Amino acid sequence: MHFQILRSGSGDSPGPVDTIVVDFSMWTGDGQLAFSSYPEAQPAGFSVSTLAPSLRVLLTQLKVGSHVLLWVPRAALAGWKPPAWPEADLVFELELLDISHVSVRDANGNAVEPVPALTPDAAGPPDSAERTRSGLRYVYLTHALVQKPPTSADRLALVASAYVIEGIEVKLLRSGFKTATTLPRAPGRLGELLSQLSSGDRVRVWLPKGEGKAIIAEAGPREMILDLNVSF
Repeated sequence: MHFQILRSGSGDSPGPVDTIVVDFSMWTGDGQLAFSSYPEAQPAGFSVSTLAPSLRVLLTQLKVGSHVLLWVPRAALAGWKPPAWPEADLVFELELLDISHVSVRDANGNAVEPVPALTPDAAGPPDSAERTRSGLRYVYLTHALVQKPPTSADRLALVASAYVIEGIEVKLLRSGFKTATTLPRAPGRLGELLSQLSSGDRVRVWLPKGEGKAIIAEAGPREMILDLNVSF
């Protein structure tokens, strides 16, 4: 992704739990205007936590008042893209007008980022997905503000939704079920993932064929996607 600063701002920079308020226009790589907020009465607002990782990194470095051009390849939006945005390389002209601070907490009172609405699909993890030591792919849906991994003695409260992949179809297997575990008792490679998380983190993890049944027996030999919120 490339960018050009047309005007530098002088206000605050967005933090990890801020909503940004922007005016922007979006073109496809061949110069077709796909969207513009300028004719609208109100500018657009986005939670920083819901943005594609590459956009989040850039926009959190800008100050209020900045005016920039962004060249964003379609690969940078893999796994995250509003449905109305075209499947293409995109060019944005964007003005950062304002930021607002958001305070969201999980059931244990830990401050977290707002949860973005990301629907799982059968395409697999995006290129930006992180890996555990053994290669499990996962992305953060919510980041805890305080990064502190659990110890083997911590009781980990989990809220999870599980999906299985059948061909190109993703089917909901279990929704919002609650359980608890510890690192030593976590099944399969789940403990390896949990050891890297902090209280308030929410992640989506892709489990290869057959691995999901160690966590949910009904998954059987199918691939499974697990949305997981952890508190301790």
